[in-house]
Amino acid sequence: MTWDILGKSGRGERPTQQGDGTTAQEKYRTAFQQCTFLWNSLPEACPVVEPDPPTSSKESVWAAKLEHGVVCSYYDLFLRCCIKFALANDGAMPTDECFPCEYECSCVGISIGFTSLSMEVGSFQDLTVIGAKEECSYKWAIVSGGGSLSAATGATVRYTAPATNPDCLSNAVISLSVGEDTCDSLGIAIYAVGNPSVVAYWLVDDFITTVCRAVGENRYYCSRSVSVKSYNCAGVYLADVQSFGGSTSPWDTHTCKECLAYLGGKGWTEADVWEQVAAAGFSSGEVIDKRTEAMKAAGCCPAELQEV
Repeated sequence: MTWDILGKSGRGERPTQQGDGTTAQEKYRTAFQQCTFLWNSLPEACPVVEPDPPTSSKESVWAAKLEHGVVCSYYDLFLRCCIKFALANDGAMPTDECFPCEYECSCVGISIGFTSLSMEVGSFQDLTVIGAKEECSYKWAIVSGGGSLSAATGATVRYTAPATNPDCLSNAVISLSVGEDTCDSLGIAIYAVGNPSVVAYWLVDDFITTVCRAVGENRYYCSRSVSVKSYNCAGVYLADVQSFGGSTSPWDTHTCKECLAYLGGKGWTEADVWEQVAAAGFSSGEVIDKRTEAMKAAGCCPAELQEV
């Protein structure tokens, strides 16, 4: 046996090709590593209930391999898809972009699309299925209250409010379902307006309004306040009922910063303003019913006063 043919060549030993690789390879190596972790975390079979967000499973990848008749392993099939997705999305991992679990129609991602939660008697609006799938049948129903639906099924239906709503008993609750599962429900307040200038309720601001504006050379006006506002049966703003806080005179200050500091010095910090609100018996965001029994009987049912 000639042993010398097993020795090193005259060119020396070839350097290893393993290691961290080049900078250009880094994103590919990172994607490969993360996709391997993702593969190991996939469930063996698709969950019984469709998860949110959706997912893949080893079972669904295997099914895709059989369906398309590919030769490579289903692991390689998933890794190829995952790495391509990661490279195209700044390293993000796919959720259901690579051979997702497939489900029959369910409520996952389904909700009711609407225009308003407050409607005048006799008016209408279209309701839609957000996230609808073409192959699924969506069912609509008026669970309580009045009005009518243009259809019992469909991706879009029209709801028409009742002609009257005495004592607000016809406020509607509408449900959307798939199969035996209720996906979403929607409460709609139905109002009638007699005299639009009549006050139905007061609403206390849940925020402080701070204003600073120039009113002349080196003169600034500023204020800090919380208002109680009045609205009619349709929820239309009518007027400010009361205001808490304070303001400066135009000649008091020369900059906005100085102006706001002046407010604080006069006892009109934000905390001071809320103390004024509380001392008057009001609370932030409070809704105060100002309707008479006759107004309620006539159908004055603004959404802010309803539990639907």
